[in-house]
Amino acid sequence: MRILLTGANGFIGSHMLDRLSLSDSDITILLRHTSDTSFIEGHLSRARICYGSLESPAALREAMDGVEVVIHCAAKTKAIGRREFYAVNAGGTLNLVEACNAHSRSVARLVFLSSLAVSGPGSPESPVTEDARPRPVSAYGRSKLLAERHIRQRSRVPYTILRPAAVYGPRDRDFYGIFEAIRRGFVPLAGTGAQPLSLIYVTDLVEAVSKVIGCARCERNTYHLAHPVPSTQRDFFCRIAQAMGAAAVPLPMPVLALYAVCLARDLWSRITSRPSMMNLDKIAEFRASGWVCATDRAAEDFGFSAGTSLGEGIGLTLAWYEQNGWL
Repeated sequence: MRILLTGANGFIGSHMLDRLSLSDSDITILLRHTSDTSFIEGHLSRARICYGSLESPAALREAMDGVEVVIHCAAKTKAIGRREFYAVNAGGTLNLVEACNAHSRSVARLVFLSSLAVSGPGSPESPVTEDARPRPVSAYGRSKLLAERHIRQRSRVPYTILRPAAVYGPRDRDFYGIFEAIRRGFVPLAGTGAQPLSLIYVTDLVEAVSKVIGCARCERNTYHLAHPVPSTQRDFFCRIAQAMGAAAVPLPMPVLALYAVCLARDLWSRITSRPSMMNLDKIAEFRASGWVCATDRAAEDFGFSAGTSLGEGIGLTLAWYEQNGWL
């Protein structure tokens, strides 16, 4: 099987490349000349590399040559302005769809990694389902929703859309900030930390992607991916502290304090041209009732259930951070 993987050098994409490299597939990856390839150095000699980006239709058409399956992991998860989210997440996906259409004789499946941010808030009592009307509360979520619409409305290639919950694991730089704060003695919490969360360990997500590639029932369908047992922000972070053996002090941050922090980070990002995960666009996500999704459809349609418990996933993540000198 010939597979094109976008975002291969990133957190999720690099784990996807690890998995694909264990198979007999011929793998093509799309990279910028400036891409950091530290996570995937061991795979570069065995993969076909096409240099370009999602904003380059010509590079996408070249990368698509002879490809049978496209796994689209590339995305902007943080940006200085909303325009960047839409340019990459929506515009880039549209370019990819058009490239798939141009090679529709060979491309049999497009797998798109979207986000629970598209579905919107949900609680343990009323988890959001895939059939509910999307209610994104952030520019990131709205840009991913537009990307999904481009796929549904324009793709002539069979597709599957996956909406993972918050993803954590080795190589992740976003939750790494929490591990680092806890090492310094604090457990930063949005509000009281009671917000319920669906989570998924990265290799469970990769397993789900592998399962849908050849699943006929998954064509033109959308799936939430998460561990079936949600957590809370406080429980998640306190478990990290326990795994680290850290006597960290919970640090609840009321909305006004969160607003001040996000505003400061926003201003600093614009000054330095370096985007931050903490920004004003995140306030609505922090204030949501919860981010819990239903996972039944994935179990029913392609037999997927995330098997890595929160404790096990935190332990594996911590071990990687320590072994690679991040902590």
